[in-house]
Amino acid sequence: MKLITLALTLLSALALAVLMCCCSPVKIDGVEKTSPNQLKVTTADNREITVTFITDDIVKVDNLEQGQSAQPSRASVLDGEQFQGKAPKLTEEDGMAVFTSATGVQVRINPKTGELKISDGTNWLSDNGARSQLNDSTSVMELDSSAKRWYGAGERGHRGYFEGDTLVNYNRQNYGYTGTDERISQMNITMPVLLSPDGFAVLFDDYAASQMTTTDHLVYSSESPSPVSYYFVSGKDKDLSSLTTSLTGLTGRQPLPALWTLGYITSRYGYKTPEQALGAVDSLKSRGYPVDGIVFDLYWYGKEQDMGRLAWDPEIWGDHHVMLDSLKNMGINTTLISQPYILRNGHGLDNYNSLKEQGLMVKNPEDDAQEVVIWVGEGGMFDVSNPETRQWLHNRYKELTHDGNGALTGWWGDLGEPEVHPLTGRHANGLNARQYHNQYGNDWSEIVYDMFTQEFPDVRPMIMMRGGTTGLQRYSVFPWSTDVSRSWGGLQPQITIMKNAGLSGLGYMGHDVGGFAIDPANPTDPELYVRWLQLGLFSPMLRTHAQQFAEPYNYPEYAQIILPLVKERYQWLPYNYTLAYENAQYGYPLVRPLNFNLPGNTAYDDINDEFLWGNDLLVAPVLTQGATERDVVLPEGSQWYDYANPVTLYEGGTTVKYPAPLEVLPRFVRAGAFIPQADYAMNNVGDYLRDQYTVSYYPAAAGVTTTGSIFEDSLKGTKTLEQNQYVLINFEGQQKADGNIDLSVSANGSYEGMPQQRTIEMQVYNVPADKAVYVDGKKVDCSYDPATKRMGFVLTLGSSKVKVQIK
Repeated sequence: MKLITLALTLLSALALAVLMCCCSPVKIDGVEKTSPNQLKVTTADNREITVTFITDDIVKVDNLEQGQSAQPSRASVLDGEQFQGKAPKLTEEDGMAVFTSATGVQVRINPKTGELKISDGTNWLSDNGARSQLNDSTSVMELDSSAKRWYGAGERGHRGYFEGDTLVNYNRQNYGYTGTDERISQMNITMPVLLSPDGFAVLFDDYAASQMTTTDHLVYSSESPSPVSYYFVSGKDKDLSSLTTSLTGLTGRQPLPALWTLGYITSRYGYKTPEQALGAVDSLKSRGYPVDGIVFDLYWYGKEQDMGRLAWDPEIWGDHHVMLDSLKNMGINTTLISQPYILRNGHGLDNYNSLKEQGLMVKNPEDDAQEVVIWVGEGGMFDVSNPETRQWLHNRYKELTHDGNGALTGWWGDLGEPEVHPLTGRHANGLNARQYHNQYGNDWSEIVYDMFTQEFPDVRPMIMMRGGTTGLQRYSVFPWSTDVSRSWGGLQPQITIMKNAGLSGLGYMGHDVGGFAIDPANPTDPELYVRWLQLGLFSPMLRTHAQQFAEPYNYPEYAQIILPLVKERYQWLPYNYTLAYENAQYGYPLVRPLNFNLPGNTAYDDINDEFLWGNDLLVAPVLTQGATERDVVLPEGSQWYDYANPVTLYEGGTTVKYPAPLEVLPRFVRAGAFIPQADYAMNNVGDYLRDQYTVSYYPAAAGVTTTGSIFEDSLKGTKTLEQNQYVLINFEGQQKADGNIDLSVSANGSYEGMPQQRTIEMQVYNVPADKAVYVDGKKVDCSYDPATKRMGFVLTLGSSKVKVQIK
């Protein structure tokens, strides 16, 4: 017995020793685990390298000399302190510290040299640990990666992918640009973020003037006064879809928009009197156009020279409340323009003098107001890095918004690159113009967004901005591609711009529909206007805007094409509002490249004249003058129905020559899709019904189960997602080998005021004529169109799942 007891004691001691060995922290010289998800490495040359798992799939790298500190991140909404889940595991392999997350993202770092490599099993990024100086103001880092080409980088229009490009990150206005203009490689919203088609991204945590090469050998040079950190971001499924979710989880997602922003918005340069503004709306409505918004350019405060006045001009607008109340009563939301400048040569003089005395403008090296000269005058510039300036603007925007009495629900921040930003200017945060330039638009947007959040917490604002950088979307921003030429050359790069911006986080990038900058010798081109409006139908914001002849009623010869297009925008509201939900919840852009769900696929990178609108609709606008047909490339992995003629089904991975006379916008629906629409007329989104839908189902190949959804909420307030106050109407369908079809429909979730039941008119395509419809086992009435093989029937959806058989 004593021998047995002794043996058990020895075994217990040995087990305890093994357990302690397994559980004791790994000791590696020069490596300190400063928190469960963070390592600090001190190299032989005394550099401090910190590796932080922000999430299981996102790694941040700081590389500092002794005594340096990294600048607080403005790009990220996560700092690693919110890390959840299983702590990364630290091991040692051949003298390397190996830090591995629960999802398999791994960092291998040499503690002596600081060399490191990050891998997610498919993709990798390596850093030699060295940092160098190009000159007194510019630091350089070099990274190698598994990627050969990249997307994103903010608003870029010269092409849809980057391979060997040198991209400049310094926001710039390009008036009257076209697709062949070299300037559009550097536009108004530049971002130091690159996405690989293999499903990973590199984000440099920087907003200073910088450059980045886009080969597998990345060279990043920056004028930041602080060391630049970077992030390795991995998409869970190694595709662009999951990557945009990871990336926007880091940089922030856009809140749900107001429904009216998805309607039609009228704008021009500009409405100069109440009579003009109300006359434009009356002209639209009398011709049957639905309209939800109007944008006032700079004449609301007087003349161009009155910039910085930020007050209605009483001589022109009289009692402006009369006009605003009229617009509000018609269901039209108002947006006003604002700029970064305060001019002395107009009615902005009083503000200029007051702001100068308080020190609230950008200053020159002599600590006086920095002189700024723009195309209409001279004066100063708001320093939005100054907390006191931010408060001044907050108060002014609050007063004007409150004065609108509910009619004013948007602000337009123009010239926000800033268009003119003197290099001698100094900001209150200690940065010069080149160091702060790109961040200016973000901070300005934040002022407006915070004003709405604090003062009008139930309003979902539309904040139009054309300048900023990484994370701009957090501030409910609806950017647009600035003063594009009204020409075919101006139309052609718009899809590329929307795709790159969307992948970078800006899901609502749009454009001046119809083209802004006109040729005085040829101010109108009705064919171009129609084709541009066709693209606008499936753009995040449908807003016509131009120097002249902006509104659709200026083209009466094509009213039979134009009016149905604007009306159709409202038909797509259920689909488009669901895309808005996907953007807010998952970071998916509304405009998506053809390979969005095709990991590693670069076969479609040269195709810049078609796109996916959401997951299930392929849009192929005509962008060439006089064209009456076009080639359409259909992505592999799915079959595609012709939207206009759904008896025609094409194989993915093929090219179709499609007839496209002026009245035709080529569109194709992914097989398996459920397409929800509102099949009734609306004057504005106030007529939108949440208890009545038309849903078209396009069955996939036999045996393939597919799903779809409709997002609903109260359309009010700003917290419906956070508070789970919404409903997803979910659809599931499968076609059997014998042609029978099984469907199910359910409503999941709740919100205050939601309908107790909904009427859903189902339209199912590719159905044999001999089939009947059974709902929960009971045969119901249906219609059949042999020309389109469409079976139609009506469902009543309450709180219980509805099962349908077509057999």
